[in-house]
Amino acid sequence: MKCKQCFKEFDGKFCPECGAKAEPEYAVSPQNYQPAISAAPKTQNQQKPFYLKWWFILAVIVTLGIIISVCAASCGGSIAWDEMILGKMLPEPPLGKGEIHYNSAQELWVDIDGVSDKQYLDYIEACKAKGFTVDAKDNSILYEAYNAEGYKLSLSHYSSISQMTIRLDAPMEMTAITWPAGTAGSQLPVPKSTVGKFTYEYDDNFFVYIGNTPRTDYDEYVNACSARGFSVNYDKGEDYYRADNSESWHISLRYEGNSIMSINITAPSTEESTTTTSAVTTSAPVTTQTSAVSNTGIDPDFKAAMDSYESFMNEYVAFMKKYYANPTDISLLAEYSDYMSRYSDFVRDFEKWENKELNAAETAYYIDVQTRVNKKLLEIAS
Repeated sequence: MKCKQCFKEFDGKFCPECGAKAEPEYAVSPQNYQPAISAAPKTQNQQKPFYLKWWFILAVIVTLGIIISVCAASCGGSIAWDEMILGKMLPEPPLGKGEIHYNSAQELWVDIDGVSDKQYLDYIEACKAKGFTVDAKDNSILYEAYNAEGYKLSLSHYSSISQMTIRLDAPMEMTAITWPAGTAGSQLPVPKSTVGKFTYEYDDNFFVYIGNTPRTDYDEYVNACSARGFSVNYDKGEDYYRADNSESWHISLRYEGNSIMSINITAPSTEESTTTTSAVTTSAPVTTQTSAVSNTGIDPDFKAAMDSYESFMNEYVAFMKKYYANPTDISLLAEYSDYMSRYSDFVRDFEKWENKELNAAETAYYIDVQTRVNKKLLEIAS
């Protein structure tokens, strides 16, 4: 079929180029969807996409609920642009009606109603004229870029509801860091830059942003990790690299833009060690895999999608724990846009196998990951 937004030919429910949803032959109303945990994934003819599973939707809904509850007091129907603290850094939007989600020196987040396609495109050009052209990403519904001072702009537009969302984030505050000396840190090469910011750090897993890392240094670090053994079941894109090593440690690297890269490493689990004995592995990064997987092996693309989701949920749980520890800290909302950006990567990953009939090893791995994620969610639900 052809995408109605960018006109790219594709198969599946979401366009891999712009993320637009295909027009379905039939739709399932969210109100009629009955969440349930099954002992195994549905068959090929019935299987729902992974990102429509009830427990993933629940996680996103919980996050949205927090954001709505925290920001409710600042929402309104009329927007006075001269009252936006970061407003002077951007051109004034075409209309003054919408909703204010966040307005501070650290973040501006507003929705503007009644914006046409042409007005949205004109606004992008006006933002470019303001200097937001560094590490730009542009498609039919999203424009992201930094300016020379490190401010990150995210614009999105949905034609169906004529709404434009404006997000402007202040530069990430970084300081000199010490590379983790624990078990997780010893698995990886040390980055060139010693400037960064830890989201969390434990002996067997951590998530860190590393500054002063241009794309060339990011590419070198990816190669260094691959040479260090993280080349098993790899998944590589223009801005990300995910892989395991022979001992099932998992890394997720991403070039965030503005000379910032993120590094996430997680330890192997006990359950994983029992299922990976029959897993099919790959050597150093090559082109996209097309070879068939035996009935007793795990498709590398399937495993990479599952691992990336589990890594994301580990970060989500850490985020929620921080929120519950200090629910009045609305600065945590700055991390929300990163979650949603990476969620779009999951959509592309899961499109590869949403209609695939899982073999025994893949089914076992699916259940293992789902069980671990559910346990993590219970940690913040209790």
